[in-house]
Amino acid sequence: MGHPARVTKPGRSVIALLLDRSSSLGPLRDEVRAAVAGLLTEQAARPGEVEVYVTTTGRRAGRLGGGIPAGDAAVPKLRGRGTAAVRDSLGALVGGLGSALAGMPEDERPARVFLVVVTGGADEGSATWGPDELRDLVATQERDYAWEVVTVTVAEHAGLAPWGEGFRSIGAAPTAEGVRAGVAAASAYVARAREVGPWEPVAGFSQEERWAAYPPAFHADEAGADETTVIPVITAERLAEADRADAESRRRWWEHLLRRPAKV
Repeated sequence: MGHPARVTKPGRSVIALLLDRSSSLGPLRDEVRAAVAGLLTEQAARPGEVEVYVTTTGRRAGRLGGGIPAGDAAVPKLRGRGTAAVRDSLGALVGGLGSALAGMPEDERPARVFLVVVTGGADEGSATWGPDELRDLVATQERDYAWEVVTVTVAEHAGLAPWGEGFRSIGAAPTAEGVRAGVAAASAYVARAREVGPWEPVAGFSQEERWAAYPPAFHADEAGADETTVIPVITAERLAEADRADAESRRRWWEHLLRRPAKV
């Protein structure tokens, strides 16, 4: 689902937020709303122009109205809907946002495009987008259009989001502190990326950020678990290697673009 939408206006960013309203987030919905509101406030205060689209999982995920400045954006109430087809919602959002950007005048298109997904981790009912198809879709948007999908998964056994790069995926413990730390880490990543050009390397989540969102002790049993076996530690070590490899790949791609002869 590619769209011939070049990214051309330096200093302008678009953030599309997809918030899970399924019952899997349960009593943490208010914490999610507050944390996301904090993300918008932080991004609005940073240099540069940032436009926001906010949507929730469900049939209307891809039906986007006009984007609005981050400082004016409101976070909707996340009324429970039982189950959520998160993959289908993300696929619809990619299509809707791609169409919106393709319809912009070329000199108004953003230099950075972020899709920030906050989910409870469960997907029930997706019929249009399977895991492999969605992963390919996200990879295409990231490779060809410099989009970045940042995922915060709030769950007891939070793993990596199956649709994107691991270093842009963070697990958060299902606690108020976990939600706040996970979304704060996502906001910090977006802030770092907004400071550089499209395709330039951006540092992923640090081990400290991962531990703040999903403390190593979260899964410790009464007997005391070996911290080297806890999910967040293993994830951080593996993703640190993936982060370095991705940064090197982006660096080579960026240098290739700079060496490309100018069109006459």
